[in-house]
Amino acid sequence: MEYMKYQRSFVMLEEQSGRFTMQQSEPAQGHIKIETGGNKGALRIGVQNIKPFEKQEYIYKLILFGKDKDKTIYAIVGTVRVGSIGSGESYFRFNPLDMDGKGNDISKFTHAIVAAVSTRREDEPLHPILKGNISVMGEETAITATRGEQSEPKEQALEKTENEAQTRCDAPEDCEIRTYNSFYRKYLLETCARMEREANAYDRIFPFREDVTGAVWNKMNVVDQLPIVTPMGRSLAETYRHYIFGSSQDYYYIGIPGRFLREEQPESGESGFLLWQPIMGAEKFNATDPNCPREERLEAYGYWIAAITKREGDIIEA
Repeated sequence: MEYMKYQRSFVMLEEQSGRFTMQQSEPAQGHIKIETGGNKGALRIGVQNIKPFEKQEYIYKLILFGKDKDKTIYAIVGTVRVGSIGSGESYFRFNPLDMDGKGNDISKFTHAIVAAVSTRREDEPLHPILKGNISVMGEETAITATRGEQSEPKEQALEKTENEAQTRCDAPEDCEIRTYNSFYRKYLLETCARMEREANAYDRIFPFREDVTGAVWNKMNVVDQLPIVTPMGRSLAETYRHYIFGSSQDYYYIGIPGRFLREEQPESGESGFLLWQPIMGAEKFNATDPNCPREERLEAYGYWIAAITKREGDIIEA
């Protein structure tokens, strides 16, 4: 297969064995983001609640498995880092046309496994602890063409899609359009609920002298766990290497690090990040005062905050 355009896939990893789980009250879990384009690939994996080993008795490897005709194939992607709190994130680059060095492209690999590997006994078998199904070649994520073929021009593809839609519904007023907003609300609530359950694994912080939210806050150092609520916020969180997560009786809160500057407000407030609070000690700059000089605003650090209702999963102004 020749990868003609940018593609993205998301893989959820579920626990296979509790032997290497850090906190037995909760399952180990993880996720993988796979991106391909221009015959290049990148993979980012995040794991949570995995037991760390100070003396490196075991290390964790990400391995892809698949089938080539009747033969099982595999590709060892690399070592997955796990920190002292049981979470970790690792990044890998790869050639999607040759995942295993034997010419097998990524479409032949159907499962991703994180396995514990003994560093002391070569004869000890692998211990699979997380597993997920790969669907990189799914309809929504893959735009590929066989070598020698040309992919459709963008304009023709759009026209074809519109024609197919018209064929399916010649009388639009009689057609019921299905929406999928509920799925994303469910995803957001599940993600926030998991972070709330795992709060003890992260540093409890008191970032504000005056906090209008009344939330309990934790500093989240694994940026890849940031829920999909703000594209610009992801970039800011990566720049500052963290974000904060808060919870109160009725709301979850996401805090994106940034100064009281238009260029550091996620999506200029359109994604719900309208509340800005200075970190403790930065109140002296009065950054929210319209007359505050830009030089002082550059010194005043804080967080842009949005709220998520625990009942519906709606993103609202905090």
